[in-house]
Amino acid sequence: MQLKSVAVLAMCPLFAGFLMAQQPQTQTTTTTTTTTWNGTLLDAGCRATHTETKETKSDENGTQTTTTRTTNTDCPVATTTTSFGVLTSDGKYIRFDPSSNTRIVEMIKNNNKWNKEISEHAPVTVRVVGKPNGEMIVLESIE
Repeated sequence: MQLKSVAVLAMCPLFAGFLMAQQPQTQTTTTTTTTTWNGTLLDAGCRATHTETKETKSDENGTQTTTTRTTNTDCPVATTTTSFGVLTSDGKYIRFDPSSNTRIVEMIKNNNKWNKEISEHAPVTVRVVGKPNGEMIVLESIE
């Protein structure tokens, strides 16, 4: 019986040593800054970019000319739009994530001012508050 007690007493410091040797567990939290964008709400499913490059070579003078032209097709929001983006005043285009698109569809149904602008094919100017997620916006609010 005393042998078991001695064995148990000898093992306690061993287990305590293992517990003390473990690395402390820390929680890491990533903070994403909320950002505000002002711009025009667009139909992301209709938006397209077309780039055309022309190259002209002149053998006599040894000169070479390259002309590149980029055209963006921006579609206004319609009542059937399900995928959205915002074109900021500085020309940057940012899409919304899928859950934000769902929220915007619901907001369009309930916003009389937006419905009037959409029916008149007028641009829908918005103020978006959200968090960037890669090249998309996770919507917090839109006015």
